[in-house]
Amino acid sequence: MSGELEQPQAGPSRTGLNLPNPERNETGVPGGVIRRAGTQGPTSWIQKVLEQITDSPLQSVTPSEVVPVAVLAVQRYLLEDEPRDRILKPPFYCYDVTISDGVYQEKCYLDPSLNFLVYKNILKVGIEMKIFRVSCIYNEKRLGQGILCIDNVHCGETLDTISVETPFRNSAHEEIPERPLRGGKSHYLALWNNEDPYGDIWLTNKQPEEHNFNNTRIISLSHLEMTWNNRKNFPALLVRILHKSRLRYYGKPDKKMIEPYQTFLEVADSSGTVSVVMWNALCPEWYKSLRVGLVLLLQDYSVKRSYPFRLQPLPVDPQIKLISTMG
Repeated sequence: MSGELEQPQAGPSRTGLNLPNPERNETGVPGGVIRRAGTQGPTSWIQKVLEQITDSPLQSVTPSEVVPVAVLAVQRYLLEDEPRDRILKPPFYCYDVTISDGVYQEKCYLDPSLNFLVYKNILKVGIEMKIFRVSCIYNEKRLGQGILCIDNVHCGETLDTISVETPFRNSAHEEIPERPLRGGKSHYLALWNNEDPYGDIWLTNKQPEEHNFNNTRIISLSHLEMTWNNRKNFPALLVRILHKSRLRYYGKPDKKMIEPYQTFLEVADSSGTVSVVMWNALCPEWYKSLRVGLVLLLQDYSVKRSYPFRLQPLPVDPQIKLISTMG
């Protein structure tokens, strides 16, 4: 048996930490370009390139000057179907690359034709890179924001030191949790797989809470097994975690699910052991805080018949009954 918590509805990737920016006098221009008004200081290559492409009638431009930039982050995500992407076969993973010219940082979209540079670990955090061609993509879901797209690059050597204290040119890129530049996803994936928790959405500070059990009705797992078919509302379960599986990511480009995650827990009380499935937004909220041996009070759950061909886990304690009629 398994209770289902919220059923589904129809190399490093970053270096260092970004320090908060002091307040500054800024004005906006088309394409999300931010100019710092009345500032004396070094000229930003990123700023010059953005002004060049904003003023150009062409869809892409060659920078009038090419200077090395540092790669601060390479972040991966699944892009939902968009008209521009119809010719590509799903799953379509995209990369946002954060660069620094020593004055500003900028989060850029990597053209998919350059994805092989990430696959081969050529484009990676900590290297020096020269950008020879750029374009601008306008994000229709975020009014007034243009995205700098990297179309042609040369990846250089690894830098000895990198400053991560340069401010973002566009303050929207400082939002926490971080959001991908394109599509409707609210989070990034780990760089090399879909199973490892990555990013700010994964909470780690969940603390045990005191609970007054005087008005809480508890049902045993064995009693629930015998009566769940005749119930509409289920009493609370008080169980201990015996096993926690790895995350499963089931996101697809044509499925507009914000946090498509799933994980299995094997839990037990004195009467038996069962499988619990945790879905979607509950995974970022709870996955990193759950550990073997932790006692859980489960409420607001649903119960379904077990999958007939699901591989049953080996019992952690042979003295505890394995309940497998529901799942």
